[in-house]
Amino acid sequence: MILVSIFVVLTVLVSAGFTSDLDSFVNISIKNIQGNKNVDIFMVALTSLGDLSTLLVVGIILTIIRRTRRLGLIFLISMVFIAISIIYIKPIVGRAEPINKNQTSLNLPKGFVLENDSVVPFASGFSYPSNHIAIATAFAFIFGFGIYQRNKRASILIWVFPTLMAATKLYLMQHYLADIVGGFLFGLIISIIMSNMLGLDKQFPVSRIKRKEDKSVQE
Repeated sequence: MILVSIFVVLTVLVSAGFTSDLDSFVNISIKNIQGNKNVDIFMVALTSLGDLSTLLVVGIILTIIRRTRRLGLIFLISMVFIAISIIYIKPIVGRAEPINKNQTSLNLPKGFVLENDSVVPFASGFSYPSNHIAIATAFAFIFGFGIYQRNKRASILIWVFPTLMAATKLYLMQHYLADIVGGFLFGLIISIIMSNMLGLDKQFPVSRIKRKEDKSVQE
């Protein structure tokens, strides 16, 4: 409820334009450090790892593997719920994308484009909250929680992923700072709700056929 309250307050502030000055200051500051081709290449390559298509493949792979099936299913369901919800939140808030979106010093290969944050036309052009960051956060929470008991260090390090994604989105001016924070909060809220509803802390049930096979082997 605390996270929901913070997200609602931030959304109202963004919708009313109270975050515009800070967001513009951050974007101008970032614009002043752009221009290094090596950094630009790194940022473009890194941000592509957080594409919806990439994370969708990761979710499917986790679902196929029996030991991580519950993680994969919860992540895929969260991913779909987040994407659909943000489609409708963006036009309601009406926060336009940064003017200098996707600006780099690179001549990107023909046919290569940075993935749009909105998956449907009527939400295109709006930036709050960040769909990419919300899904990256959901992935970090679900996967991090799932491996916490086996590897606590890895479960903490996984949060580097949404942090790096946020840095790339700001650097490439795909989002404002408030969009990033909003995406982080929304992704965390949805992943917590879905994890509680679908029992992230429980082991994925083994099919009856598998149980019979195991029993036969034991006999």
